[in-house]
Amino acid sequence: MAHLAELECRPGRRALTYDEVQALFDAADARVEQIRARGRKGALAALRDAVILKTVYAFGLRRQETARLDLADFRRNPRAPGYGGFGSVQVRYGKASRGNPPKRRTVLTVPELDWIVDLLGESVEDVRPLLTPQRHPALWITERCGRVSVRHLNNAFAAAREEAELPGELDLHSLRHILPA
Repeated sequence: MAHLAELECRPGRRALTYDEVQALFDAADARVEQIRARGRKGALAALRDAVILKTVYAFGLRRQETARLDLADFRRNPRAPGYGGFGSVQVRYGKASRGNPPKRRTVLTVPELDWIVDLLGESVEDVRPLLTPQRHPALWITERCGRVSVRHLNNAFAAAREEAELPGELDLHSLRHILPA
């Protein structure tokens, strides 16, 4: 089926600039520190959410793809052995065509965003076990040992966006597309 319009998204939706991405990530990281400084619960969840936002950006993932990631979806890339088990991600719940099952795709870790490897490694090895996942296969789990929802991802982005004082028309999908500085 041919596209009838060159761009088929809502006119108000736009990509983030590099400065906006940095402000968003800084706000998400600051939220973790604010919660810790107040001695309140939720610092682990805030840290998980900050890593989720960075993962969406680094791999260009959609909401559903991100929420449905399992630990087993990350693989080695033989051409980039330095990335260890985070050289690629197998997306199993990609955007489906009408009437078809979700599409699968592989997304490679790129050198420009290789900082995500250390972040994911730390998250999986140090943060995730503190949420007591037992044998849950999900990469992103809640404090009650369930899989994070798409709604939660939207809320995490909105909280960081508001803290960074970014425009309200930006949403989680905006992280998939970046405008030049």
